[in-house]
Amino acid sequence: MAMTTVFGVHAQADQGNTALNLQSVIKVRGGHPVYVARGSSNDGTPDGLATDFTLYEDQAGQKPLCAVARRGRDDALTVTAPDGAVLALLRPPAGGRRYEMELPDGTRLVGRAGTVGAWAVYVVLFPLTLLYSVASLIGGYGIDWHLPSRTAWRAGGFGPAPLKFNGITDKYRLRSSRLDPRVAYAQAVLHFWST
Repeated sequence: MAMTTVFGVHAQADQGNTALNLQSVIKVRGGHPVYVARGSSNDGTPDGLATDFTLYEDQAGQKPLCAVARRGRDDALTVTAPDGAVLALLRPPAGGRRYEMELPDGTRLVGRAGTVGAWAVYVVLFPLTLLYSVASLIGGYGIDWHLPSRTAWRAGGFGPAPLKFNGITDKYRLRSSRLDPRVAYAQAVLHFWST
């Protein structure tokens, strides 16, 4: 049986007393939080190579899990372990709603916002959603309209997804036997910042 880890990415409250530029925290159900710090040019690298973000086990920044940085000319982000090993390449969506992860073994996981099931529910409930939106608009509340945001990262079209995002609960589900948690956390941060 595959172990499933549930976690969520949240904006970090102001931490004035820390040396890190903490932006987010990943709250892991039944586990320790992971802290996300935006990179800066004071990390010993030239400005052009500054780390985009780093994941830490602690708020003090003494225990890095991985660093995520742009390398090369394309928009790919490289997820690197503290020992320098490349864990994955992440490609954020370029104008679309498609996220890609490329693992060192050649596996490519693709996540599109809006799974088949989410779109089916959306289409079935569309008349009620439209009616609710019109009533809200007439009542002066405005329109709160969202397309399906559930995302599943899969190697192919079907089969179990190593990483899933549920837009209603804003939670991620990770099958840790199929994907390194550090890569999943890095992808979740990218997904959280781009939505």
